[in-house]
Amino acid sequence: MKKLLILTLLFSCLNAHALIINSDVTKLSGQQYQADYQFFNDSQNAIDGLTVYFQYSLFDNVALLSSPADWDVFVAPAQIIFGLEEDGFVDALALVSPLQAGETLPGLSVVFDWTANAELISTTQRFETYDANSFDITSEGEYQLSATQVVNAPMSALFFIVFVGVMGRFARPQRKTNSEGGLGENTRHWAGEGVTA
Repeated sequence: MKKLLILTLLFSCLNAHALIINSDVTKLSGQQYQADYQFFNDSQNAIDGLTVYFQYSLFDNVALLSSPADWDVFVAPAQIIFGLEEDGFVDALALVSPLQAGETLPGLSVVFDWTANAELISTTQRFETYDANSFDITSEGEYQLSATQVVNAPMSALFFIVFVGVMGRFARPQRKTNSEGGLGENTRHWAGEGVTA
């Protein structure tokens, strides 16, 4: 049973892909804001394409201020197309080198108008990462503006980590200790490497 839980945990973790997004939002004037993004690749795969969405009726006049070096960035405004409300987006495609596992991609800054009555900081934005060759989506999720969060981490992996930890705690036999601190029969001592007696 224990081996089955460990194998399930291992395979769940191998499938975990997470993108950590940090966005610092600054109010410029009235309803205009600037958002500076950093993307941290917390997965095992390189990311060569990503898209951040700006929800229709919440964001307007999205414009690019700066983009990461060697990334092609495209901005599409939120608009009505054929009678349908379409979210705006900022799409970034690696031209030279993708965002490797464990690396951070800084330098994406956009300006936008916040048009909703709710507070800006209480909103979330959707994102996707994709394979630049096939345009297949490799991960997707949401994150809260101006907060660092891990997105798209599978709950099953987190559940199994907690479950195995709890089960391991209760499954271990309790060892008796000598309360007087002497060298009783229930006390174990190990000599570390390089230690002479």
